[in-house]
Amino acid sequence: MQQHLMQMQPMMAAYYPNNVTTDHIQQYLDENKSLILKIVESQNSGKLTECAENQSRLQRNLMYLAAIADSQPQPPTMSGQVHT
Repeated sequence: MQQHLMQMQPMMAAYYPNNVTTDHIQQYLDENKSLILKIVESQNSGKLTECAENQSRLQRNLMYLAAIADSQPQPPTMSGQVHT
């Protein structure tokens, strides 16, 4: 499964806008919170189809956010600094 996710990341990265804002990311995080609550509710009430649909949507959102995170420049490492 990890290999499948790694194959999808470049594809996912191609679809995200270049001007991603913190507001845009926050909207996804808020939606994910709502989806998690819906998933728990549908599991508890036995609505398996609804549960699967929400899980699929949550997975897509997480993949999208991961692609955005992976595309960000990495901060410089501290390996060259000596702490006293």
